[in-house]
Amino acid sequence: MKNIIEHFNSEGELVYRINRKTKKGIYNITASDRQMEILNNPIRLEGFDRLPTGFYQEGYGLTTAGNLIVQEISGRYGKKIDLTVTASGPGRIDARGKTVSLVLSHQQVSKVSQSVRNIKRERNEEMRIEVQHFLGDAFRQFKDLKDAEAGYTAGRLAELLAHDKVLSNLGPEDREALEEFIPQYLASIPGTLRAKKKLQIIYDALDAGKKIYLEKVLREFRAKLKRNIQNEQSWQKFLSDYILVLRHSYGEVLEKESVSLHGKFPDFMLIDPYGYLDIYEIKKPSTQLLRHDASRNNYYWDTEMSKAIAQIENYTYQAQRHADALATDIRKAKSLDVNIVRPRGCDSN
Repeated sequence: MKNIIEHFNSEGELVYRINRKTKKGIYNITASDRQMEILNNPIRLEGFDRLPTGFYQEGYGLTTAGNLIVQEISGRYGKKIDLTVTASGPGRIDARGKTVSLVLSHQQVSKVSQSVRNIKRERNEEMRIEVQHFLGDAFRQFKDLKDAEAGYTAGRLAELLAHDKVLSNLGPEDREALEEFIPQYLASIPGTLRAKKKLQIIYDALDAGKKIYLEKVLREFRAKLKRNIQNEQSWQKFLSDYILVLRHSYGEVLEKESVSLHGKFPDFMLIDPYGYLDIYEIKKPSTQLLRHDASRNNYYWDTEMSKAIAQIENYTYQAQRHADALATDIRKAKSLDVNIVRPRGCDSN
């Protein structure tokens, strides 16, 4: 590979020369009268092993965004510009001499260029719709275009998502639209050769969603732990809402008020993927679990835990005793077939 790359226009004039080893080069404006009045030749390039985007290959100078930038700066100072485009580092202006010394960050200019391209595309789309409306009004052969509407312009979404604090400023309607859009987007990704990439995107999206949701659950959990007064009903509501996230082995939460149960039952029960019923007894995090018997140097259940164990035993007994009625109630209310065979009792603290 040659270290020096050169490009000439159709007139045989040198447009650019770049040293790939030093990553330095020059670009000559050869065919743009307006930019030649503003910029001194050559434009210096630093940090590139090829011609960067934002330049015309045939020597017409900077493309739209860059051209607008140098016009604004030239108009401000009334001087010609010595321009350097750099791949790294910030931009800067020094207008103290006879000319303006200008360094432009290619990264920053590229960002502006994308926005300018999006604006141009949107304007072109608006003009196209106006022409279609005219044709629809003026000629019966084009009446189907009378009510034409502007379509989506590529790049608009990328520009919106690039805005700072976009996530923190989303409204309810934005979140609802995204929840509908993301599954449709994932489903639209081509399969075949890109199937592996498609699956990876889906997995990454699922992982991100799980992480965000679990962080929300953890924030609520920690906030509840910090409260001076612990309410058992509040913890029952929390676990009822999030137990399927915390315990993946279950498929359904059965809340007491959702079925007309006879006998004494907890506020909610759990059904595993095989249709078996499990019973949970909820206690506050502050509940004492064990006590130490110093005389025998062993531990025994605290009174509250003994009560909880007895309560669970009572629940399981009631569930087995009323198994047929309970299964019928659940089937009517939830359209689920439940196996009530020796239900497991679990304590959650």
